[in-house]
Formats: sequence, structure tokens, C-alpha cells
Amino acid sequence: MRDLLRACSGQRLSLPDYEADFYAAVESVDGPILKTERLQTFREPGSPSWEAFAAGQWEESLRIAAEPNPELKRFFDRLAELGSGLHRLRVVTLPLSPYLIWELHFLRFRAEVGELIRVLATTTEAILEHEREHGIVPELMVVGSRAVYEVRYDESGTPIGADKFTDAAVVDGCRERVASLLAEAEPFDSFYDREVDGRRPPGGHL
Repeated sequence: MRDLLRACSGQRLSLPDYEADFYAAVESVDGPILKTERLQTFREPGSPSWEAFAAGQWEESLRIAAEPNPELKRFFDRLAELGSGLHRLRVVTLPLSPYLIWELHFLRFRAEVGELIRVLATTTEAILEHEREHGIVPELMVVGSRAVYEVRYDESGTPIGADKFTDAAVVDGCRERVASLLAEAEPFDSFYDREVDGRRPPGGHL
């Protein structure tokens, strides 16, 4: 997908502008929202569960993650009303990084309220073939046929904004490639049960 993105100029957005633009685009979405995650470690300042995890407070991070989130539930319900849905492709390298052990626990609660998640290991032929031909999978949000956002991060893995693409060939191409990888990926529940359930990061830290 990086080859598609590099062939076209995007609109650079700050993090607040990206978030505002994304949620505005959702209101006119005309298909599924597809999200890719390829980095194995992120920083998520502002997330109480992540901050507890980063501080070594593992049980507290899980307690916070399990708290009811009415706003998130309303978001997924709204996507259902729009005939859309958020489909996350989580690419993982085994053994899992401490961050991924936390994130996959956290994602279990998002799945319970409506997020559609599938997992693909970096050793699978689908990923190996894709990345040989097109480069490393970028961090994307594909909003139906409306837009693609390539989320940007600083060197620490903290989100700093996104580049927005609306060229039809780029949006369609990214959507088709992400959908193809999702079709090869494993359902979240089976991956979680086998690789994640009951695990905790060594020492509970990043």
C-alpha cells in the first residue's frame, strides 16, 4: 500500500485536525472502515489503561480497560446504523511485545462492544508476499470510498497526525488490499485464546 500512497500527494493533518476530519468523514461513510496496525509498539498518552500499563500497574490497566465505555458503544452502534463497521487488521510478530500483550487484552473489550478484529502474523505468506511486492503495511484508516488516512507517529510511537488521501485510485487500491489481508487473517477470539489469554508482560512494563 505504501506504493499507492507514495504515488499521490496527501493532505497533512495535525492530530486534532485528523481526529475531527475522521469523525466528520464517518458521518458520510459509504462502506466499512478498515484499520491496519503494523507497528509492534505504540505509546498512547491519554489512555488511562495504557498509562497504568506503562507504569507497571498491570491489574489496574485491565480493570480500567474493562470499565463500560458508553461513548465507544454509541460509536459502534452509529456505524451499524450507517451500514458500516470498524474492521481492524492487527499484524503481529511472535513472540508478542509487552505492548501487544496489553493491547490485545484491551482490544478484547472493544470486540465485545462491536469492533471487528482479525489478526495476521508477520510470518504468514499473505503478509510476506504483500510486503515483498508493496512494502511494509502502513498504519491506515480507510473510510469506505471517501478517504484513506495514513496515521503518522513520532520516533517513540506516539501519534502526531495523519496524511489524508482522497484520490479514488488510492482509496480503492488500499481498500482492496486491506480487505484481501483481512480475508487471510485469523479471527480475534481464536488468536486471543491461544496466544494471549492469561499472559502478562514481563514485569508489567513497556
